[in-house]
Formats: sequence, structure tokens, C-alpha cells
Amino acid sequence: RILRVPEQEGMEPAEGRVETYKGLIFANWDENAVDLDTYLGEAKFYMDHMLDRTEAGTEAIPGVQKWVIPCNWKFAAEQFCSDMYHAGTTSHLSGILAGLPEDLEMADLAPPTVGKQYRASWGGHGSGFYVGDPILMLAIMGPKVTSYWTEGPASEKAAERLG
Repeated sequence: RILRVPEQEGMEPAEGRVETYKGLIFANWDENAVDLDTYLGEAKFYMDHMLDRTEAGTEAIPGVQKWVIPCNWKFAAEQFCSDMYHAGTTSHLSGILAGLPEDLEMADLAPPTVGKQYRASWGGHGSGFYVGDPILMLAIMGPKVTSYWTEGPASEKAAERLG
């Protein structure tokens, strides 16, 4: 049982610097670290596309989901730098399949295979995304919603807002 801590002087808790970006809260205890804006650098462009696509912003929905996936280290390393495995191959696949239109042939539902990966010149930031083939998106959301997000008013507003 510990009765007291010797030499407590100078052992006060460190005060962290707290900064926000697009509603996300960041804390840093390194007094010598650059400010958040500088640290995020080029990654802000990609974060804005996820967090600031519309003037409504982003709403965080509370709760935690945890998954244990038997895989090698490369799966997690690539997932942290993109989201290209997420919906189509892991956690949401059963929900996607259950919600597909009955008349859709599974042979016509090929996961996207063409994408891009981005890595910032420093700071360890990265992202990834699929481009092109909208078959999976069409199957999940239907033609009206897919058109709205990729060609219609929502796409036009996002292009105007984000450049």
C-alpha cells in the first residue's frame, strides 16, 4: 500500500493544449509540438471532404462498435490510412448484401477495384478512396440517391464549397 509519493514537487500533471478542427477535438501534451493547423497540413483537404461537405457539418453519434478480425498486420496498417476495406469487405458487408434489391444478380455486384491512396509529405497522414465504378454505391443507395450525391445538387454544392 502506498502511503505517499516522495518528492512530489515538479510532479504536477502536464497541461495539454486543446485545439479543434471541424468539430474534432485534439489534445497534445508536447510543449514543443507545432499547432494543430500546421500538423494537419495537407490532410485538411481530405478531412474537409469527409467532415465539411455541406453547411450542416458533421454530427457525432455516440456509442462504440468493436470488431476482432483475424488478419495480418498489413490489413490494419492500410485500413488506418484509408477506408478501402471497410464497407465492402468487412464490417458492413452483411448489411449491404441484405439490403440489395431482390432483382440484382450477385455476379453484377463486383466491389470497386480502382482507387487512389494519398500520403502527406510528413506527419503520417494518409487516406484512400475508390473512384470510378459506381455499381456498389448504386446497389446500396439506388439510382436516385447515387445520382444526387455524384451528379446532382449535393455534388454541385460540395464542389462549390470545397473547390
